[in-house]
Order: sequence, then C-alpha cells, then structure tokens
Amino acid sequence: MQLLPYFFFLLVLGTGVRAQSADGFSLESEEDGVRVYIRTEDNDEMSVRVVTRTTAELRRVRATLDDAESYPEWVHRCDGAYIVPGGTANDYLYVSGIDLPFPFRDKEVVARVQQTVGPQSVFRRTIRAEPTAVPPNAGRDRLQVYFGEWVVRPLSRGVVELQCTVRTDAGAGLPGWLRREILTNGPAKTVSNLRDRLEATP
Repeated sequence: MQLLPYFFFLLVLGTGVRAQSADGFSLESEEDGVRVYIRTEDNDEMSVRVVTRTTAELRRVRATLDDAESYPEWVHRCDGAYIVPGGTANDYLYVSGIDLPFPFRDKEVVARVQQTVGPQSVFRRTIRAEPTAVPPNAGRDRLQVYFGEWVVRPLSRGVVELQCTVRTDAGAGLPGWLRREILTNGPAKTVSNLRDRLEATP
C-alpha cells in the first residue's frame, strides 16, 4: 500500500510530460475539435500549431490552399493575396496582406511555397519568408520572419487531419491583446474557417 502514492506521482508526472510534445509545443486550448499548441521562441517570436480533422478529399484541400485570391474569405485578417507569376505548381511565391486595426500599420508577408506528397499520401506544404523577393509596399510593414507548414494526413473513411504550424514575429511591438489575437487566435480561426469551407457543400 505504501507504493500507491509513488505510483500516483508517476502517473501525474507522466501526464505533465505528455502535455508538452517532444519539440516543445504545449497545449494552449481545445475547442470545437480544434487544438492549439504554442511554443515561445527567441527575439519576440512565437510558434503556433493548430490541429483538427475534417471530411474532405486531399485534392480539394490542396486546391483551396493554392487559391490565394480566396484567402480573404477564410484566412484571418487577410485583406488580399496573390501568387507571383513565374513559379510552378509546387514551388511559387505569394504575397498576402494582414489588416490591422487603426492606429497600427498593416503588414504583409512575401513567402515561397513548396509542396510535396510523401508516403501514405501525406501532403506537406512549407512556407518560408522571402521579404526581398518583391519590391516593398510603402503602406505596409513586411514581415522578416515567417515560417509556415501545412501537413494534411489522410486517415480513414474520407477523413483528413489538418495540421498548421506558423512561426513569425508578426506580434513584435504590438500590445498584448493584439499580439494574442494575431499569433494565437488568428491561426486557430484560420484552420477552423478552412475546415468549415471544406465541409460546405461545393
């Protein structure tokens, strides 16, 4: 009987360890089937990972992610986006605007998208900032740090897991409430909106 408190301690300790993944992400919230994980980085940056599931064909997920002009309809705070001419279907540049409330200056990201389909038909889409690839927009602050990754993993019976990870300095210099709204709530809303868009009747 004296071993019971010890076993209970190990159980609690194990639960705490599982709350943080091997790569340092900790569960921040879970609501309506959307899990949000965060990891604090150096230089006022933050990484956010959002995971959910939906019923959709992989080709439809990919087509939606590639349709930059439709981003304002589902990407949180996006007020316009376009693909820069000259790339390929699996390697291209895009520009996306980020609308911020007055008196803060709007931001934008210029990034390269690279896409692959690996074993088990797992679709991987990496997004890396290339801030000097397109001439600057005088009316916006261009993000210097931006890394994103979409992993779309087919499961069973037409269900796919959507995982979106973003690392950025978009919140630098902003008040705490707006920083949280952009860095944490923004990716969660974006993934939730994408799920709803995919589940809507075509």
